[in-house]
Amino acid sequence: MHSQQQRMLNVLIAGGGSGGHVAPAITAAEALTQQGATVLLAHSSRKIDREMLSDSTFEGIALPASPFSTTPMGFIHFCFGFLKSSQKIRTLIKERSIDCVLATGGFVAAPAMYAARKEGCKTVLLNLDDPPGKANKLAVRWADTILSTVNCTLRDAVLIAPPLRESVINNSTESKCKATFGLLPNKMTLLITGASQGASTINQLLPALAIQNPSMFNGWEILHIAGTAHVEGVERAWKEANVPCKVIGFTQSMGDAWGAADLAVTRGGANTIAEIAMNAVPSIVMPYPYHHDDHQRTNAIPLEKIGGIVIAKDHKNLSENLGDGGNQILHLLSDQQRRFNMRQSMLTAAPSNGADAIAAACLNK
Repeated sequence: MHSQQQRMLNVLIAGGGSGGHVAPAITAAEALTQQGATVLLAHSSRKIDREMLSDSTFEGIALPASPFSTTPMGFIHFCFGFLKSSQKIRTLIKERSIDCVLATGGFVAAPAMYAARKEGCKTVLLNLDDPPGKANKLAVRWADTILSTVNCTLRDAVLIAPPLRESVINNSTESKCKATFGLLPNKMTLLITGASQGASTINQLLPALAIQNPSMFNGWEILHIAGTAHVEGVERAWKEANVPCKVIGFTQSMGDAWGAADLAVTRGGANTIAEIAMNAVPSIVMPYPYHHDDHQRTNAIPLEKIGGIVIAKDHKNLSENLGDGGNQILHLLSDQQRRFNMRQSMLTAAPSNGADAIAAACLNK
């Protein structure tokens, strides 16, 4: 009989509910398979999870988990989903001989960690935000090892670099990256992205800004990743603005999108901030305004301190956004020297990729 050290180790990765949790799950899966492990991904039933996994080679299993809610019916759904999901994970641990469960956040993380603890299976928790999200605050009680990409309040957390997929890192020339999206080679590219599901206030702001200030967009072409549900409306808005524009809902080729970009306007999710730093793209970050803890701003502050990005407040109101973040965008569109300095500050910082550290924690290396 082979010992555990002699056979290939099996790792179940639980993360989902948003692209910000699925992306590090896939990243960890890539690093683990490169080191000889077999991987199974457990995710939510949301469409974005399926879309992000569709381009990967990994087996995925949807869990019936639901987000935590304080409403009576919402709490019932959460409890039901937690129990059903933990039962499913316990079955998978036995059937697949799982050696380690890694949770990358989202509402599938806690039931997976709970199930692993019940089965005596090793657990690793990855935290991406400060303060940690509700799921990680619950899941931490069942974690043997805690890794965090930011300084946080979780006990004994080991600080690592953010994990990044190869597909989000630009490894090509600017002209090839632009060709991927059919962009014009003789224009600068403004990348607009609200991450995996789009950002309605950013989607609204940029075309309106161009309509008010058409001359400021001369020489620019727009690559707007609007979120699948917003493509038609955003296309209509840019048509009215009369600015060259490519609007897409979602892309698996974010490395090419960053490689094409001379400037970006985006949210401040942990993965997005890590991608900005790795690809050294001057950016205006408008943190998601509906988080009570404002953790996207916290994510972005270190990169702002070194001069790589500008943080602009999302006022949730078009008029206020035009006068605040809109003016900051206009200034950067016209200031090539400042964009150059922002890029250089990030190139000098030379960020690293934490994917291998996650794999090592799971495999006990």
